[in-house]
Amino acid sequence: MRIIITLWLLLLSVAVVAEEQPKWEAGIGAAGLYHPHYLGADQEKGYLLPLPYFTYRGEMIRADRGGLRGFIYDSEKLDLNLSVSGSLPVNSEDNDAREGMDDLDIMLEVGPTLQYLIHKDDNHRLRADFPVRGGFTFGDDIARHQGWTSNPRMHYERFYGPWTITSTLGPVFSDRRYHGYVYNVEQAFVTEDRAFYKAKSGYTAGRFSLSLKRRIGDYFIGGKVSYYNLDGAANEDSPLVKKNEYFGFSLIFAWVFSESNEMVAD
Repeated sequence: MRIIITLWLLLLSVAVVAEEQPKWEAGIGAAGLYHPHYLGADQEKGYLLPLPYFTYRGEMIRADRGGLRGFIYDSEKLDLNLSVSGSLPVNSEDNDAREGMDDLDIMLEVGPTLQYLIHKDDNHRLRADFPVRGGFTFGDDIARHQGWTSNPRMHYERFYGPWTITSTLGPVFSDRRYHGYVYNVEQAFVTEDRAFYKAKSGYTAGRFSLSLKRRIGDYFIGGKVSYYNLDGAANEDSPLVKKNEYFGFSLIFAWVFSESNEMVAD
């Protein structure tokens, strides 16, 4: 973990220049993902997914590689916006630890994020983010609430020539219901190797991410690596937690076939 923090701090020394961007861009591409089945799983899965590419940099709404955000309050130093995230489904037949248990459905997370701008100039941005999101799964039920999660973090962004370098660092906390959706083992699913377990609220994991992205003519490329550490997590004793640290990877390639003539500060 100390090496990861050191790498994050070293990014502060990179000299860069920010540029204006088109107000909106549209295109199509593909995303490659390689991540554990769930936080704490010891089995991974790769995905290759079609990717509609759309970026909108409006004053009140933004849709970009950082997600979908709607600005509720915007000032020089303090912003409050609505952000969206999520996770992919897990078929329990493909995971040894969850064999015989219910599948994990696709989850959508939505909620407010308070952002405090610590420093900004032509070279870089540093801010503190405080998101709180509710998790909603989509399976047999149209939208089932599965608790709350938060990832307070430092967000650092650099513009190195045509490259944008972004890193985040911070803990993840979730309530009992959110943890229970992943880590609970009900009596019906107890086996010789899988004990009964009821999840607790509290610390979920520590998270670090580093991403690179750039535009080359009509093409966009990007990559991201995320590191998670579950040492000291509230539910590290769950029989479904098989691994305490891991990396996740994602790559994106897109062809941008249309964009606005209007330029805005990104």
